[in-house]
Amino acid sequence: MHDYGVWTIITPLVTILLAIFTRQVILSLLAGIFVGFVVINHSFSLGVVATVNGIIDTFSSPGNTRTIIFMVLIGGIMRLIVVTGGVRRLVQSLSEHNGYITNKKAVQLLAMVITSLIFIESSVNQLISGASTKDLAKRYRVPPEKMSYIIQTSCVSVCSSVMINGWGAAMMGVIGVQISKGLIDGQPFEILAHSMVWNIMAWLSLASVLFYIFSGSSWGPMKKAEQRYELAKHHEADTVTEHHDDVIKHPASDSLWNFFIPILSTVLMVPVVLYLTGDGNFSKGSGSMSVYSSAMFGTLVSFVWFWCRGILNIESFFKELYVGYASMVKISSVMILAFLMGHISAELNTGNYIASVTSGVISPGFSIGFIFIISAIMSLATGTSWGTFAIMIPIGVQLGVSLGVPFEYMIGASIAGSIFGDMTSPISSDAIVASMATNCDHIEHIRTQFPYALVTGTIAFICYVILGFSI
Repeated sequence: MHDYGVWTIITPLVTILLAIFTRQVILSLLAGIFVGFVVINHSFSLGVVATVNGIIDTFSSPGNTRTIIFMVLIGGIMRLIVVTGGVRRLVQSLSEHNGYITNKKAVQLLAMVITSLIFIESSVNQLISGASTKDLAKRYRVPPEKMSYIIQTSCVSVCSSVMINGWGAAMMGVIGVQISKGLIDGQPFEILAHSMVWNIMAWLSLASVLFYIFSGSSWGPMKKAEQRYELAKHHEADTVTEHHDDVIKHPASDSLWNFFIPILSTVLMVPVVLYLTGDGNFSKGSGSMSVYSSAMFGTLVSFVWFWCRGILNIESFFKELYVGYASMVKISSVMILAFLMGHISAELNTGNYIASVTSGVISPGFSIGFIFIISAIMSLATGTSWGTFAIMIPIGVQLGVSLGVPFEYMIGASIAGSIFGDMTSPISSDAIVASMATNCDHIEHIRTQFPYALVTGTIAFICYVILGFSI
């Protein structure tokens, strides 16, 4: 593989810095992609050609294509549950009728609970949580930035800690390779179970979400976002009213079933397809195939449900479906560019370069913290937790074995550092989905969440250093 030297770091750095200073995520991604292709091709003109062709080539990957289509399909389903009154009825049931959700804290806690319960797939749980709480958040004056933080932080923390999903399957696969090489002994499931205890970033993140919910405190960019949201009070109130005017007038509208039938048919199909595509083994299931198939199935069930109830005929069903699809154009564009950026990072060998230049002789006391920091930097630069822990778990295991540090500690630190980038990188797919799920400006989501994640990450690093010197 070609060695691009320090240029492998320059490429993601351009993207991240532009995103922070311009607040234009598409511009930032395009600029980073262009720089990456210039580095790869050693030519300005070839970089332009490769950038144009690279966007098309993104669709050559079935996984990428299925994920992008899934995002569009979900937009259609979300539109259907809005116009048939499903969302409005849910809001009324939780607040007006039963009095379960009557304040800001309850709305935020509901978002966290929903996200945590649907742990099979990270995109699905964020989208469902956003759809369930978006109107309630508007009603009780919770800004989208705060909801994005709660939903994504809870999502990444839970999904990276629950082993019966795609995340756990991928981690067990990486650990299994280390076992097959004779570096460690045991069963992948048992080893991962013991290592999850040391995924300190996840546990601290969940604790911090609960702290901010119940204390009502905020600081930094998040506090400014909340203040701006309060100033826009009348505008937001008008938005809620206009949103509800979209509901179709029909006797069967405003039913909770109009929310739960499309949503549950989509969510419950995910583990089914994971099982079927994995030949009975979750660890071999296709994540992109599962979410794509579940969205297709959810759309089909929605059509049958709303048509049989007479709420939508064939023409109106597809009309509303296309309106939902159109609302996903921006987020799908960002996702396409994020996938292309991930391809460039792999081509430039960014992850391995960061690991290689930082490797060296370190004391056992700092080894766990070292693995966490390198994983955090790598995930921030590449925007992928999966790609990071795939590289860093083997490095952590091998370093732990050589230094006499329990490899469970190193695996836990690798995972913890990997999810840091999911919470802080503007090119993270989970961050993109969280922004979309809450109607939050993507860069504002990153700007407001970054300080919170940085504080949590700093505390996690200190914990790892203390743990290292206590061995």
